[in-house]
Amino acid sequence: MKLILQHRFHQPSDSFTALVESELAALGTQRRIAEARILVERQKDKSPPFRISAHLVTPGPDVMAEASDHTLRAALTKLVRSLQDTLSQRAQKRIRNDRSGVSSRPLSQPT
Repeated sequence: MKLILQHRFHQPSDSFTALVESELAALGTQRRIAEARILVERQKDKSPPFRISAHLVTPGPDVMAEASDHTLRAALTKLVRSLQDTLSQRAQKRIRNDRSGVSSRPLSQPT
């Protein structure tokens, strides 16, 4: 997985970067992630001040989410929870479609 981590108006720390990498690695067990683009922002004039957004490039539709909170760790926790929920919903939908006999593969054209 390729990780692109950007910071705006915030100084990056090695410990936070390691935390982001470990959380994404855990998400990678649910679905293969080719690339993760994470933006960490500190908005001085807003409350809550920390905003984190994620764009995960995966096979099929990409997964995107964002979260805000008063601390970086809390915002990251909310973001990861949102990403997990989205990935779980998509996995359950895939299972439901397989059980109902609906094929996710396109129909072949008659020759």
